[in-house]
This record gives sequence, C-alpha cells and structure tokens, in this order.
Amino acid sequence: MKYKWFIKCSKLVIIVGTISLILPITGCKKVDKTYYNYTNNLGVFKGNAMEYLRAQPGVYDSMLLVINRISGIADTIKNANITIFAINNRSFSIALQNINQARQDSIPAMPPVSLSTLDSASLDTFFCRYLVVGRQLSESLVDFTDGLIFPSVRYGYKMQLQFTRTNASGFLKGGPKGIIFSDPKNSIFTKNWVRVNTVTVDIQTSNAIVNALDPSHDFGFGDDFIRHVNKR
Repeated sequence: MKYKWFIKCSKLVIIVGTISLILPITGCKKVDKTYYNYTNNLGVFKGNAMEYLRAQPGVYDSMLLVINRISGIADTIKNANITIFAINNRSFSIALQNINQARQDSIPAMPPVSLSTLDSASLDTFFCRYLVVGRQLSESLVDFTDGLIFPSVRYGYKMQLQFTRTNASGFLKGGPKGIIFSDPKNSIFTKNWVRVNTVTVDIQTSNAIVNALDPSHDFGFGDDFIRHVNKR
C-alpha cells in the first residue's frame, strides 16, 4: 500500500511540475506582436499612377484638378519613373484658407481665389516638388540616418526623404514605417526646413511609387507659396 501511495504521489509531482513549466511558456505567447515589424503599404496597384489617383474618389480630387491645370504633368505622372507624395483634398483646403485669409487682410484687400483660378505657373512650381525623380522605396532610405536629397521633376528642386518608424505595442520603432518628406528651402539648417509625415508608403504602380501625405499638411509648404500666389 505504501509503495502504491508513493507511485501516486510521484505522478502527482510530475504532473504539477509539468504544468508549472507550461504556464510560463503559454504566458509568453500572450505578448501582442501585432505591430512588430509591421509593413505599412497597400501593395501593388495594377495600373499607372494617374489611374491610381483617379481610383481614390473623395481623396485626391483637388490634386487631380491641379494636375489638369499644369501642362504636361499628367503625362509625367502617367509614364515617368518617379516617386509621388500624394496630396489629400484637405491639404489644398488648408492652403486655400491661408491664402485667402492673407488676401483679405492685405491693404487693399484682394479677391479670393480657388484652385481653378490660382496662377497655373505658381501651381506648377510648387506642385512639382511633390514628384521626385526615380522610384524610391522607403526601405532604400533605411541606412541613411539623416535622409537623402532627391531632385524634383522638371525643375530639380531639392527635397529630402528620411526613413522613420513609429513605436507600437511597446516595441520601440516596431510600428508602421514611413517617410518624413521635407522642403529644405535651399537651406543647410534644418530649423528652416518644413516637414510632413506620410500616412502610407510604397504603393507600387506600373510606373511610380506613391506615398500618401498626412491630410493636415499645408500644400506648398507654408508661407513661400502664400507669398508667391499673393504677390501683386
């Protein structure tokens, strides 16, 4: 009887010990790795960049209006190997609001303008800054801590692209990847730069890479554009 009791007790110890080993392992599996090494992209779009923009109703309508007002730029977006920083409708609304407020406050006051009436040459100058030469995937920027300078289409204006990752679920730099897109304003001092973040990157079309900018961005990168379109 004592022998049988010893065997039963031994089995109980083994079972309890096994459970105690399993529990910590099971607990480790509860760590949320949903955003660890998250890839923030929408994959591949079957069509060119112009077709992609047109396929987003209610998002890029203002951008398409501007494209149609600039001679030849639609063909560039449709056919050229470029990287596009796509501008949300709200970004144009913010810019127009700031432009028209400045026009109202000027002496004498100036009449309000819209995207349909703004000087097309001014639109051309500033819009082309959102199109940089070559297909630049975000991963190609990873090894360059300070970012890289790329020329814009048509005028070769220098814009800067810098890789970034957000933090998520407790993982430092483990969240969505992105690009900080900057207008250096021809200055070597970063305090003079105007920056904007992306909300989506690396959308691959047949000819271009499309990155979506934060809708809170002010089209034209601020005061320079306002002064340019409001000059008398």
